[in-house]
Amino acid sequence: MLVKIAWRNIWRSRARSLVVIGSIVVGVWALLFSNGFMNGFMVGYSADIIQHDISNIQVHNPEFKKDYDIAFTIPNGDEKANEIRQWEGVKGVSTRSITQGMISSPQKAAGVQIRGIDLENEAIVTQLDSMINEGTYFEGIKRNPIVIGSKLARNLKVKIRSKVVLTFNDANGDITAGAFRVVGIVKSSSISINEMYAFVRQEDLNKLLAIGSEIHEIAIVTQEQVDEALLVNKYTEIYPNDKAESWKELAPELMFMQEMYGSMLYVLMAIILTALVFGIINTMLMAVLERKKELGVLMAIGMNQKKVYLMILVETLFLALVASPIGLLVGYLTILYYRYVGVDLSNYSEGLEAFGYSSILYPYVDGSVYIIVTIGVVFTAFIAALYPAWKAVKLKPVDAIHSI
Repeated sequence: MLVKIAWRNIWRSRARSLVVIGSIVVGVWALLFSNGFMNGFMVGYSADIIQHDISNIQVHNPEFKKDYDIAFTIPNGDEKANEIRQWEGVKGVSTRSITQGMISSPQKAAGVQIRGIDLENEAIVTQLDSMINEGTYFEGIKRNPIVIGSKLARNLKVKIRSKVVLTFNDANGDITAGAFRVVGIVKSSSISINEMYAFVRQEDLNKLLAIGSEIHEIAIVTQEQVDEALLVNKYTEIYPNDKAESWKELAPELMFMQEMYGSMLYVLMAIILTALVFGIINTMLMAVLERKKELGVLMAIGMNQKKVYLMILVETLFLALVASPIGLLVGYLTILYYRYVGVDLSNYSEGLEAFGYSSILYPYVDGSVYIIVTIGVVFTAFIAALYPAWKAVKLKPVDAIHSI
């Protein structure tokens, strides 16, 4: 009976009830979209770095990354890479020769990491060919072509077919240099790719380094939903003298950022839910004060304070249960739409690129968030109803009946 009365009460004043329902719908939508928006930043940033730069797994000589000494190569690196390509869960494998050096044009010079790449497999692993903004992917120039990032090209004041010189130490410790011609300029949200890397053919770099067919790095990209740790453990068991690392070990700052963003999301959710609490309290308190005479009559004919208190709580919970599915549906459709078309932030592209973010944001919400938001909103509605319900039971029947 109490539930039936509460359900009828919320529709007796449709305007007031729709205001509460509307505020809850907006609150649920705001929770989902803000979560998706921030996840879009974090997921997009992490995905770009993993997909286009560090890959899911990297393998090195344990001594190589200490100071990038080119003497520390991976023994039988090409054979190991060919074997890894056959493993289940592996999408692509690329080998690289790496050295630190200088790149100079007639106008300027800059320090870079020079990467000698296997062109075909690098395109599979990092999709470097898809990031070409000007020129081509090592086509059109036969002798010593080089691909550099857009910001590095601006700093050096070079363009397609401009000549640059790479200077570095070879395997004997002697300073060597090679003249290269810019064949392509890549543009990426990755700061490293845009400014700090120079890509050349592996055979061209190895010849100048005098290291034959040796390599310094094996980059592995996995299939979706594959646990990198399992592949790292498998490689380590087979080749214990090499050092295999997942992206979590290669870029611990990404894990830190994910934790930080997680904390920020909880703070944002708390702010939105707090605002929602005060909105519900305000509306329900007005409803109680407008119904003083009605509540007084109910208590006068025998409804005890406990039942009045529960009636107000149930009314508020009904409003939350009606509004939550609507808010979830609106939020889901919004996320679904922008997940495919993206949120265009090109007006802020320069600022975003400075921090390594893409100018197109694709919101993402994990399925568990919908459950968390629903529980949070219902709990918030329950908390918000406590004070109005308390005010209702404090009414004196005689005074309430004569108040209007």
